[in-house]
Amino acid sequence: MTNRDRRRGLLATLKGILPGGPPRRKRAIRAWAHGRWDELGPGLITGASDNDPSGITTYSVAGAATGYGLLWLAVATMPLLVAVQSMAARIGAVKEEGLGQVIEDRFGRPVLIASIGVLLVANTATIAADLGGVAAGVHLLVPIPIGMVIPVVGLALLGIEVFWSYRRFATVIKWLTLVLFLYVLSGFAAGPDWGKMLSGTFIPHLSLSKEFLGPAVAILGTTISPYMFFWITSQEAQEEQADDGPDKDADELTAPEAERARRRDVITGMGYANVVFYFIVLANAATLGANHIKITTAAQAAQALTPIVGRFDTVLFAVGLIGAGLIAVPVLAGSAAYPVAELFNWKEGLDNPLRRAPGFYAVIAVAVTLGVAANFLGVDPVKGLVYAAVLQGFLAPVLLVLLTVIARDPDIMGPHRNGWFDTTFGFAAAAVMTVAALALILVTVFG
Repeated sequence: MTNRDRRRGLLATLKGILPGGPPRRKRAIRAWAHGRWDELGPGLITGASDNDPSGITTYSVAGAATGYGLLWLAVATMPLLVAVQSMAARIGAVKEEGLGQVIEDRFGRPVLIASIGVLLVANTATIAADLGGVAAGVHLLVPIPIGMVIPVVGLALLGIEVFWSYRRFATVIKWLTLVLFLYVLSGFAAGPDWGKMLSGTFIPHLSLSKEFLGPAVAILGTTISPYMFFWITSQEAQEEQADDGPDKDADELTAPEAERARRRDVITGMGYANVVFYFIVLANAATLGANHIKITTAAQAAQALTPIVGRFDTVLFAVGLIGAGLIAVPVLAGSAAYPVAELFNWKEGLDNPLRRAPGFYAVIAVAVTLGVAANFLGVDPVKGLVYAAVLQGFLAPVLLVLLTVIARDPDIMGPHRNGWFDTTFGFAAAAVMTVAALALILVTVFG
């Protein structure tokens, strides 16, 4: 049953039982809640993958290093995320093609090749960092050497993505990431400075110091990451192709209804990502930052959960880190494989078995293998997670411009082209990330 089938059933249920008494209204509310949950898909999974180990560590380091000074970025990036991901989702639904194919059609093959190069570098670095994060989480639970854990986790995730259903796997694993909501409680239990918290949330704090710009660019990079654009576009395209299959029902959602459903999915996913982002920064600012403790190990990062879970802080931090990485690594590898498959006109899609899409799965295998190998270059795990986020911040602006130009082009999108909101905040996201990255380069080079 597709999401459209579920939504049609929900509407029919509501029409049939809303006029009745309280018991029927309760059933209607439950039906509405189940329907809303069922319609969540690519947007929610993308939001969950956004809180990967690189993101968790970046937010933790930022809170410990800058205190409450970067809380406002959680508010500022929310409309940017919604605009960017809504554009990517709409492109996939309207064109029923991956973003790589659409980029090639609009800008030509050289631009697609350059975009793929950017994506592969960023994704491989982030896969490496996230595998290191998962291994660090396992090491916090049991004293197994990180170097032994990384290849095992990489091989296991590769096997799941190639031979099992990633969607089923993600449905199970995403519950582990709910541990991250403990940061919401910890942020309050730690007794934050309420004045600084409100000021940091609603009054942008800017500084040209490397100590400020480094965490700021890392936050932008891990929050608005290139792989997310490619992933959600391909997932929406696959859902549309499934809905257009032999079991297609003539009584489908209208285009405006479908767009509203996609927008709800994106807002839910991005809202989830940003709430977690905000409270990780807050919890670390109120605990480690208030005591001037800089994070250099995963065990130190776990201390932000101490006010709410006490001595179990390390265990729960490790579980959240592991769950986030298990969701994110397959998304990163898959989002690299889609445009490469489109470049060579290979069969693509995680719903296809290996025998039907060997090239697509070969790219996934290479990306994960390189990610595993990169962990043995001697880079500190915590620094590696933050460096990967900074790299994403440097590489995203060009792709953001391409995405926004495509989404507002009437020749490509027809009546589904951008409104003012997505265009304004799409270009704003590219501008903000460009300025932040250039400022960090200038400060680093010239002091």
